[in-house]
Amino acid sequence: MAEAQLSLNLDIKHDASLSDFSGPGWMSIIDAVRQLHVGLIGQLYLFGSPATGKSHLLSAICESFIEMDKSAICLSLNELIHTDVNVLSSLENFSLIAIDDLEVIEQNSQWQEALFHLINRSREGQRQLLFAANKPASELPFQLRDLLTRLAQAPSFKVPTGHDLADREALLQSILRRRGWQFDERIANYLLTEGPHRIGAMMEVLNYIQPMFSNLGRSNISKAVIGDALRTIDEQTLAAELADIAQESQVDNDAADQDQHSQHTMPLDF
Repeated sequence: MAEAQLSLNLDIKHDASLSDFSGPGWMSIIDAVRQLHVGLIGQLYLFGSPATGKSHLLSAICESFIEMDKSAICLSLNELIHTDVNVLSSLENFSLIAIDDLEVIEQNSQWQEALFHLINRSREGQRQLLFAANKPASELPFQLRDLLTRLAQAPSFKVPTGHDLADREALLQSILRRRGWQFDERIANYLLTEGPHRIGAMMEVLNYIQPMFSNLGRSNISKAVIGDALRTIDEQTLAAELADIAQESQVDNDAADQDQHSQHTMPLDF
């Protein structure tokens, strides 16, 4: 069953590149990735709010390993949580194993234990590990204390929030070049200055407006089309802001619930 789940869920998304993260806010993280490339570090832990580009970065890192003729695989626990936990038992042949959405297993001791064993096996096989979550490892309310200890041993970096214009501009220009898209400068500037600051939300807006220009030559773009694009950016930005408010409200509610219930640790001795 694990092999079937692997074939269904674990494809690398190739539309990502480390060049997307050439802005100044990403320099320390990209430097750590270079250390990962040459084996100076064996693990890397990234954290930050939703839609800040963590998943895109994990895909880019995996793609960079593949370009170096190494094997890499990217897992989203958000997608795998309802599948067979044994999916984690057959990954040791990959040079890099990237695991996204760690917070999803906060209440699932079975998946926590499976991840703990994966880390141990990967260390024995000298495989490299990459983690991403919405909070630092020290703030994950995992019951399995030994798993938290393993995660805390990885160099940890908070991803930029996207508030730096230079970070957003570097990512936008990189994506446009790679995809061969050409937008009117007014649209690109408006997206950068008035669109969502979070990288994930900005990319969603970019994907939303691109079809408006897919059949138009650059010289055929009218003022009306540009106006429609700007209004679409406004509408999608508002939707992203409302989603952020809802997410923050959910986080506050989860924190309140956590305060009302004591957390019990579950050590494993190996």
